[in-house]
Amino acid sequence: MTKLLKGTLPFVNGPQVSPDIFNKSMRALELSLTTFDPDKTPSFNRSDRDELQFQSGDIIWNTSLSLLQVYDGSNWISLSQELPYTTDPLEATGEIGAVQVVTNGTVVVTVHG
Repeated sequence: MTKLLKGTLPFVNGPQVSPDIFNKSMRALELSLTTFDPDKTPSFNRSDRDELQFQSGDIIWNTSLSLLQVYDGSNWISLSQELPYTTDPLEATGEIGAVQVVTNGTVVVTVHG
């Protein structure tokens, strides 16, 4: 799993920074910028995922199952349905029974479901 590298660029007190310090700082910055994409969910197959170490709260796309998963520190919890899932409209039917509207102790309206 890639991580954003922590590092700081050197502060210059004088007119120059040594080439060695500058080059090391630029290399660390270059590595940080090329290995981390905050807009992309990391993808792993099941065997790679199980070999790596993750922290609680890490989210991945499991390519073996085609599922979005989060690690809770001990287990992988699926956050999406296994593909292919239906995109058909969903419908539901329910029944509420009988409803009465009562005003000052008198039944005004009765609706049966």
